[in-house]
Amino acid sequence: MQTDAGSGLAEDFLLAVYLDGQGRVPHYRTGLDFGLSAALLMELALGGFIHTADGYIVADHGTDPRDPALREVLTRIRSSRTPRRTSEWVKTLSVSAHKQLSAGLITHGVLARAPRRLPLPTRPARRYNLLQPTRRDAALRSLNDPSDHSDHSTAPAAPAAPAAPAALAALASACEATPGGQEHSEPEAQLQSLSPTCRQILNAVTDCIQPLKYTWD
Repeated sequence: MQTDAGSGLAEDFLLAVYLDGQGRVPHYRTGLDFGLSAALLMELALGGFIHTADGYIVADHGTDPRDPALREVLTRIRSSRTPRRTSEWVKTLSVSAHKQLSAGLITHGVLARAPRRLPLPTRPARRYNLLQPTRRDAALRSLNDPSDHSDHSTAPAAPAAPAAPAALAALASACEATPGGQEHSEPEAQLQSLSPTCRQILNAVTDCIQPLKYTWD
């Protein structure tokens, strides 16, 4: 039976990696958008809603996830007229992933949009006020200690999936980004604890980010 992943993996990635300590989105790491979309896909995989077959994302039949962002992604996958490879979904979903996830965190009172301050930055930057610092602290603990399987979500959810912390750490490593700009290296044992679908999503993220690395140096 399919159940909700309830891991909050995608939200954890947004809070712990995508946003910095001041609630800003680092404009110089545009590849993090791929991390957000991959986190959505991995959370669906952890919940048993999707799997991969011959490099393509396949939606499983059954119940829908309760989370609106996950449900919207699953609907898009199911309604796609042609099968798409994992990397294609990572790229396609990266356009709207931030909007979907931030909307949920705002609804749950975790984030609030911060007014734009003058002078404007050279490049547009999203900024939020963190209303529940403990929520980000818990996400950071999950990132830094993948063995922590505790359920730290502030929103009603099912118990956290044991693989979720390992998936979060592995995803941060694939994006070559962690809070403070330090690289995170995930032990091979943690990677092996993930399903083949999650590992394929991680590989897709690496493929998507690789061409952008030249712009970060």
